Amino acid sequence: MRTIRTSEGRRLEEFLTRCRAATLWRALSEEWLNALIPGIRLLIGCDQGNDMHLEGDAATHTVMTCMALPIFARRYLDREPDFVERLAALIHDWKKPVCRRGFVQKLPFPGHEMAAAAEVPSLARRIGLSAAEMERLHFVVANHGVAHAFPYLPAEERRRLATSPHWVSLGLLQAADAHSCWLPGGGHLPIHWELLEWEALTCSGAALSPTLFLPISSFAPLDLSAQTYAQQL
Repeated sequence: MRTIRTSEGRRLEEFLTRCRAATLWRALSEEWLNALIPGIRLLIGCDQGNDMHLEGDAATHTVMTCMALPIFARRYLDREPDFVERLAALIHDWKKPVCRRGFVQKLPFPGHEMAAAAEVPSLARRIGLSAAEMERLHFVVANHGVAHAFPYLPAEERRRLATSPHWVSLGLLQAADAHSCWLPGGGHLPIHWELLEWEALTCSGAALSPTLFLPISSFAPLDLSAQTYAQQL
């Protein structure tokens, strides 16, 4: 079925396709974006703690995730992110400010994934997503937290994620999200693209790509340098 974007949806799609980090940061506090995604301005100043978020508040993390997304899409998929994938990056932590609890607890934002996913149907109506787009956006946002624990999940849960038709979009967000979590000891959260891809191909019975068996040295280095980020500004 053909997607019919609302005028607001067309504006948001064009903005996410073309925006730089600075313009996205400003937009988080602007009325037009908060009319579409109510309360997204609350990401600004939302302290995430220093255990895995030395990059700063939830707004900084969101902007970094959105800027990293195209880098990983080109690396893993040889394409640009589509609108649903860009939108998932924008709203994946949307509800952190209203789900927070004391940092003495292990999980400071319990349920923020499902809280954001619950808003997807109303957001879809405002911007004109198709039923298929809405389903994919809901799946990616709802599961982006559990995807970080992919290697440690029970086998049936790994299969659930990997057999979804939306695993590619989930894996893409996981990579961008993980890279944008700066850890106190240096580096970032682990990226699980290869494990998710392996599980998906194995479950589907498809022939495994020969590239999965190449040594790491066979791949061109992934440029995630400060210079690459600067090009997004």
